[in-house]
Amino acid sequence: MIHRKAFDELDVDEVLKHYGYKPGEVHRNGVGCGVWRREEAFQKLGSIKEFMLAVDEKEKARIEFNYDPDFPAALLVTYVTLKV
Repeated sequence: MIHRKAFDELDVDEVLKHYGYKPGEVHRNGVGCGVWRREEAFQKLGSIKEFMLAVDEKEKARIEFNYDPDFPAALLVTYVTLKV
C-alpha cells in the first residue's frame, strides 16, 4: 500500500507497481505516465484533448487509464509518438 508521504512526493514507481506495471518497462522512450490524485482523476481526463494535439496522428497510440477507488492515486500511461 502506498503511504500518504510517498504519494505527496509523487512516488511514481509505487503507483506503477500498484497497477501491475514494472517501472523499468514504463520509464523508457515513447512511454509516458501521469499520476493524479484519485479525487481529481476523472476531471483530469478532460485534458486528454489538449495532450492529443501533441501526438503524431500518423503513428499508433495507446492510452491506458488506471483507477482504483481504494487507492489514493490514478495512473495514466501513454504509448505515443509526439510531433516534432
